[in-house]
Amino acid sequence: MTLYVCGVTPYDSGHMGHAFTFSIFDVLVRFIEAGGARVKYVQNVTDVDDPLFERARRDGVDWRDLADRETQVQIRDMTALGWRPPDVMPRVSDEIGHILAASTKLHTLGYAYRTDALYFDVNKYRGYGRLSHLSHLSMLRKLRHEDLLGTVGPNAKRDPLDFALWRPSAPDEPAWPSRFGDGRPGWHIECTAMSMHFLGKQIDIHGGGRDLQFSHHESERAQSESLTGKKPFARAWMHTGLVRYDGYKMSKSRGNLVKVSQTLQRAPAAAVRLYLVSHHYRRDWEFNWDGLARAARFIEGMRKFLADEDRSARRTAPPGRALMAEFNAALADDLDTVRAVRALRAAVRQRDAAAVRAMQAVLLGTASLT
Repeated sequence: MTLYVCGVTPYDSGHMGHAFTFSIFDVLVRFIEAGGARVKYVQNVTDVDDPLFERARRDGVDWRDLADRETQVQIRDMTALGWRPPDVMPRVSDEIGHILAASTKLHTLGYAYRTDALYFDVNKYRGYGRLSHLSHLSMLRKLRHEDLLGTVGPNAKRDPLDFALWRPSAPDEPAWPSRFGDGRPGWHIECTAMSMHFLGKQIDIHGGGRDLQFSHHESERAQSESLTGKKPFARAWMHTGLVRYDGYKMSKSRGNLVKVSQTLQRAPAAAVRLYLVSHHYRRDWEFNWDGLARAARFIEGMRKFLADEDRSARRTAPPGRALMAEFNAALADDLDTVRAVRALRAAVRQRDAAAVRAMQAVLLGTASLT
């Protein structure tokens, strides 16, 4: 099975919104692999993108140094939270050749045109907007709200929904030579090129935050299927909900981030992970410290129970069939981690150590209980 998850743009990594998405997909990978299948998991690092360059410019640092630092923060945090690392974490800056090849082919096939940049022509692809279920007007409004609408005109885009595959770089940004002029890739083509390089022309599951559904995943789907002629590009799409704090979505622009490092100062890593996966992946939810504290109390009780079992040296019975059946049925039902956590709590109450350990391995990974 193949899985591609959109990773971070590494300019301010390590908050609970990121941790929620990547913990959820870690549960998915562990559940599938516990059933005997092997998952090839790719999660990209978008180290060539506007927000990264803007932050590097603001802070007076080299964009490569900023990307390296924040990527290491993400890996450090997710390692603490017990993830099974992706098989590949490609960086855009290392994949320029594949990105240019994909952009060039789209131009050759007639799906792209060149003016002030190389643009994908959305009118050449039937069904743009179907993934996100947005009307033409709603897509325009969202791009305008995100300041991504751009300019329409004879020397720019033909349609406001068209998006750049290759664009000129600013003087202080990296640039690579191409037949379309020295420059850098647009955002959407990066993931198409990386997923195809490592996973092939079609993938089983494509994931990421719900805020990526439009315009990123909508555009990625359009250019990928146009590039290969194969449909669907992804057999299933999974979008995680947004994490709020103080009533608003956690965002760098608003400054209401809760960092993973902050939570680990107050609770064991397993408690942070349990708190994250206690929410259904598709739903938005509000982070609060009381919820984390409740998760920490449960983890402490579970730790003591397992420690007592280890000290007793009793012969461990196989896990209870009813408990494991409920646990597996929950995760097989649209990855319902909320029900799966209830099954874990029931296994602790019933003092079924084997079931607790089996469920812990999937839900909490290798996150420490202490």
